[in-house]
Amino acid sequence: MSVRDVTGLPHVVISVDFERRWGVHHRLGCDFDAYREHLENVEPVVRALLDMFAARHIRATWAAVGALACKDWSEYFARAPRSPNYRNPSLAISPRYAELDPDGRLHFAPDLLRLVHRTSGQELGTHTFSHVLMREPGVTADDVKADLDAVARLWRERFGAAPTSLVFPRNQIGFLPVVRSCGIRTWRGNEIGWYHDCNENATNRLLPRALRLLDALNPFVRHASTRDGDMTRGSVFLRTNLPPAAWALHRARIRNELDALRPGQVYHIWWHDHNLGAHMHQRLARVEQVLDMIAKKNARGLVVSSGMRDLLEQPVSGHRVRPDVTMRAAGGNAARSRRPTEG
Repeated sequence: MSVRDVTGLPHVVISVDFERRWGVHHRLGCDFDAYREHLENVEPVVRALLDMFAARHIRATWAAVGALACKDWSEYFARAPRSPNYRNPSLAISPRYAELDPDGRLHFAPDLLRLVHRTSGQELGTHTFSHVLMREPGVTADDVKADLDAVARLWRERFGAAPTSLVFPRNQIGFLPVVRSCGIRTWRGNEIGWYHDCNENATNRLLPRALRLLDALNPFVRHASTRDGDMTRGSVFLRTNLPPAAWALHRARIRNELDALRPGQVYHIWWHDHNLGAHMHQRLARVEQVLDMIAKKNARGLVVSSGMRDLLEQPVSGHRVRPDVTMRAAGGNAARSRRPTEG
């Protein structure tokens, strides 16, 4: 179902990076006790989010790792392309994961993907097939094409159509010509500021992380933007793990940005499935607070709730993706904790 005719209204986009252990394996390695609560609670988190979205008529894009749609390890290894030849071998998918998680409880979720697909207003995008980190040394254009082709085949078989929306794993934007050739029509960009683009192992250090946290707590930050070519820029990573005082500041930033939205702007909120797995009820309640803000404005006709694909039906801004973004992304990496972090 398409969104109503809302020409000129600001859009509030939600994207959920649906990845289970694929998205944090490079930090956890073969330690299957680490981060366990977060990962084991992904199923109730996803079901709760779908109920919240449906109750409030909130549309969202679920950028799912393609491997989640596999039934078991046998199907995964039959479908998955060869892992990129990362310079850092710990970034590659290890065959030992199948031994340590034999029932695939932490890696597969075909029933949840079918539930997302059946839920009104929810789009199944992609987060690549095996969470390929496109700006890490060793990844090639052939790796990216093989991975996205694998997702497209599986999505067509299981859901009737290939995905058209992409969220780059770890927000490592790269190989855009290849991505577009694989049928991706829209993708999530990073927030404004150099420190939001420091997402490789070599650049994601203390200073950029600290500056991203300060942005999240600053009630005067304004990161809404217009759609830029085929990019919809991220506006805020939802940090439900903050202590109460910091959460109040973070929520104030989101509320102020929603109040300040202008016609044609897009405000794009995102998070990961597993971010909500620990202290689950508290964190889901915080998501609910944000969804209530959006739903009230949506009901009053002040904004429109959208998924990433919905934006394809709306007019595009007259300018193109910034040259520095295009140049860096065209060539992937050629351009440059045991406990996973949350943003």
